[in-house]
Amino acid sequence: MRYLIKSLTKNLTKNSTKNLPLKKTSGFTLMELIIVIIIMGVMSVGIAGFINLSTQTYLNVIERDELLANARFAVERLNREVRNAVPNSMREKSNSITRCLEFVPIIASTIYTEIPVAPDAADQNIDVVPFELANGNDYRCDASSVSDPCNDVVIVYPLKKSEVYQAHNDNLGKAFQIRKYPAASDSELELLQKITFTEDSPTNRAYIFNSPVSYCLNGGTLKRYVGYAFQVTQALPPSIEGSLMAEGLDFSSSSFTVFEASLQRNAVVQIKLNFTRDGEQVVFDNAIHITNIP
Repeated sequence: MRYLIKSLTKNLTKNSTKNLPLKKTSGFTLMELIIVIIIMGVMSVGIAGFINLSTQTYLNVIERDELLANARFAVERLNREVRNAVPNSMREKSNSITRCLEFVPIIASTIYTEIPVAPDAADQNIDVVPFELANGNDYRCDASSVSDPCNDVVIVYPLKKSEVYQAHNDNLGKAFQIRKYPAASDSELELLQKITFTEDSPTNRAYIFNSPVSYCLNGGTLKRYVGYAFQVTQALPPSIEGSLMAEGLDFSSSSFTVFEASLQRNAVVQIKLNFTRDGEQVVFDNAIHITNIP
């Protein structure tokens, strides 16, 4: 019986195995693999080109924004300072490697009521209307001693550059060093010594200044110089360390031009600055009208 059961089981197993369908193995042929590799390579080249173009466009925008920001800062600073310059104090000088624009910024201004004008007798005090700084604070010029004045300078009716840059310790001229303000009262400005002005201002204007300022192009840089002494002959550049204002300038196509004041108009400063970087170029070409009058 056991043998019979074993035989039947074996036969059934054989028959069931014979009736099952055989699984067919499948895969990629070499030709299919080559075609897929070629297609993926073409797609990769296209995608890489698109990514590269997008990246380059982004970098160009960043470069242009940085160039514009750098240029705007320098130009705006220069424009603001030049507009606030003492009348007829602008002068420019250049050679093959350096171009400089020099002017004298106004600290404060007021109207005077009485000044000694030749042939009047010299006086050490001039009467002025009490005045303020641009920030609204009262103007003060303190002297610790007679030998240590405040070093500010007052000027009346400057018509020539030489009258601004002349020596300020003479007793006859248009610009004189201040010893202190206020003196006896808020309406008196005490000078370093007894002086006589050569001319009266038609508008009774008196300007206060302290130090000249120069903007110089040297190669591809723009630098600002301040804190140096007045010189009758313009220095090129001043003999101190300048502050870097901008880089990437094309020296050959950048310039400063001063048009002197006339009976029909005030002085005008023409400024052209050509900024370049990695093929990008930004040109600022503008005229600054000096509204201050002598």
